[in-house]
Amino acid sequence: MNEQKKDYHVLIVEDDPIIARVLETILKDSNFLVDEPVNTGEKAIGRVAAQKPGVVLMDIDLLGHLSGIETARILFHLFNVPVIFVTGHDEQEVLSHAKEADPFGFLLKPINRNILNTTIQIGINLHEKICNTTEGKTGGLTSSQREELIGSLKPVLLLDEDNRIIWLNDAAEYLFERSGSDLLLEDGPSVIQMHDPASGECVDIFSLDPVFERPLIIKGVQHEKQIIPRIFMINDSFGDISGYYLELTPTGE
Repeated sequence: MNEQKKDYHVLIVEDDPIIARVLETILKDSNFLVDEPVNTGEKAIGRVAAQKPGVVLMDIDLLGHLSGIETARILFHLFNVPVIFVTGHDEQEVLSHAKEADPFGFLLKPINRNILNTTIQIGINLHEKICNTTEGKTGGLTSSQREELIGSLKPVLLLDEDNRIIWLNDAAEYLFERSGSDLLLEDGPSVIQMHDPASGECVDIFSLDPVFERPLIIKGVQHEKQIIPRIFMINDSFGDISGYYLELTPTGE
């Protein structure tokens, strides 16, 4: 069991620094590898995009634009990372809402060390079983897409199932001439407007084929830019569409 713990990095997402440190201490004493805690959903997505943890402990009330419930759903359904809620809320309404994110556990503060340990172990075991199913083996981003998130010099964006922008790299910020914080949760089709340079007609990004190789013009930016877009559906561990991976390659023209 200890060997399993050593193989799993745990990310803590908690806006109370005291609680975050308490959780970090408990986990380290229990031989888990613990990443530096973050306090917003946006930072959690960025951290997971850069380095995928084995499990996430998530507060429901967070700083920033994303709630813990929204963030948990994104982390599991797009990145295939299991999330356990750690919260001070025990209201039925909150619990019902939290279930929509498909969490792997729900713990109430103050945290009991033994219960935390057991919940993480059960969550890890359940997630491994899901990952061994037919749908689970292909759930979330592919390994090559994850590598592109970390090291790509091309503009890359992630959209959730509601077509909202939930992550983009520096190259995408440069392309759209707007900061990532400004674009976060914006409607993707409204922001990513393109037209065909030959016909002048607008092109819907969701109508594109993954092997699409025809250059298009980005609209709504100060300097006209020509790119070759490619969009890929992301399926979750249950086989449902959970989002989109969008790659925009500048033509250099």
